[in-house]
Amino acid sequence: MKFNSVKEYFYKLNNTGYQLMMVPLILFIYFYSQSYFYDGQPWIDPRFNTYLLYTLIGISVITLTTVHILTRKKATRIAGEVGLGIKLEKLGSLLIGRMIWKAVITVLMPLGLLATGNQVFSILFGTTLAWFFLQWPTPSRVADLLKLRGDEREMVLSKGEAFK
Repeated sequence: MKFNSVKEYFYKLNNTGYQLMMVPLILFIYFYSQSYFYDGQPWIDPRFNTYLLYTLIGISVITLTTVHILTRKKATRIAGEVGLGIKLEKLGSLLIGRMIWKAVITVLMPLGLLATGNQVFSILFGTTLAWFFLQWPTPSRVADLLKLRGDEREMVLSKGEAFK
């Protein structure tokens, strides 16, 4: 991810995150309204609703845990690099990848709602959406991930405004 300032870095990171969340949100609104206003038949046999529910929950938990662990591990490796610009550039690509995985997992919930008609997927959608925003890359989180100290930390926390 290319950027000219720390402020632009967070601007691009935030825009990417918002854009990635729009797809699952639009799909959920559409599928939920379809299931609410039209009494459509679910795609799968109602006997398999529970299996699909537990499968998607399992896939979601395993994927989100794996992505979280790998992100931490790679961020620790990136923290050893020299130069704040290089660290932020590499971490930006890593965080965008993490947001993509979260968006993919979030898309599974509206698809589960469409396939089964089970309203539990609405709650799961809200949960995965909340997890997405709870893990949002704020300046303090980025500074903690990169284990920044001193001037570098101050630069990231103030989005580049500290030394103007």
